[in-house]
Amino acid sequence: MAFDKGHALLIGIGSYFHIPQGNIPISVRDAKQVREVLCNPNLCGYRPEQVMLVHDDTATRAGIITALDGLAKTTAENTVLIYYCGHGGYGTDGNYYLTTYDTQESGGMVVKDTGIMEAELLDKLRRIPAKRLLLLFNACHSGEISPNLDVGDQEKSFGDLSLPSKAAEAVLSSGEGRIIITASRPEQKSWIGKGKLSIFTQALVDGLSGKGYVANNNGYVSAFGLYEHVYAAVKEAAGKLGKNQEPELTVLRGVGPFPVSLYRGATDLWAFTPEERLPEDTAAREVEPRRSARLFKLLIKNANLIGSGAIAQGPGAVAAGAGGVAVGKNMKGGTIITGHRNIVRGSQRQIEEEE
Repeated sequence: MAFDKGHALLIGIGSYFHIPQGNIPISVRDAKQVREVLCNPNLCGYRPEQVMLVHDDTATRAGIITALDGLAKTTAENTVLIYYCGHGGYGTDGNYYLTTYDTQESGGMVVKDTGIMEAELLDKLRRIPAKRLLLLFNACHSGEISPNLDVGDQEKSFGDLSLPSKAAEAVLSSGEGRIIITASRPEQKSWIGKGKLSIFTQALVDGLSGKGYVANNNGYVSAFGLYEHVYAAVKEAAGKLGKNQEPELTVLRGVGPFPVSLYRGATDLWAFTPEERLPEDTAAREVEPRRSARLFKLLIKNANLIGSGAIAQGPGAVAAGAGGVAVGKNMKGGTIITGHRNIVRGSQRQIEEEE
């Protein structure tokens, strides 16, 4: 049996064209493993054609925006799961960014328009009609990976900040039925640990597989039940490393859970029970609707300011602007791009112009 209504976008930023010292290959393994469990008919039951995966050089700013735009084709009855694993941090313009493969860095900050700005994310989410949307953010810190992959010995390395509370609260007003789970509280770091997957993703994969604390809600995995397991598992695993990491769930007051997937490939389903309460003794937060709406209105104004970074994709792409990006498989003689801080990538030719 398939979880027909389920759609997912999985993003793993394992490498950075401009910032190789920020590479975190485990991010790709994380995203791929989430896809594997979602598409497993004996577990979550998502249809493979409804699960998008972007990573490394397909996870450019343009590639992620295109993937988010694809979710606008879902319907109100669908469930949408968006998973992001990579660096997050503030930009040179003071805004929070989720980084992308072609992100640029200056003084430890994201260069303006070279990542997914919080306002731009809000703009894309409000265009998704699905009324059940779960966002999972894992902004990794590199301090627990092997020395040859470490960003540095500094306590604060490039892009290790989780989604700020203000942005998370605003996301809740981007549509109906929004629930956010971040890998840690805003003031904490998301640790990779010593396993094959990051601590957060291992807990997530186990929970989607019906392990640990996840309860069976009439044949479904509930968003609240999944969070309860992830919180306990991550806190315990981080504690063994001498770290403090508490995944945080953010939801509007009065909004209940929804089914995220099938529970262990269940085929004998009953009606999902939405009367679950938020798990106690966790980092779950309920946000007042008026506060969320006010923050959404405040942040979404910045979305109208975006546009200085031109984006083009395809064999004959043309882009012009201050932050132009062009991506194509074979751009030999086919792509024209002008502007400052541009990147052109193709299988036949790579051009980088910094000034």
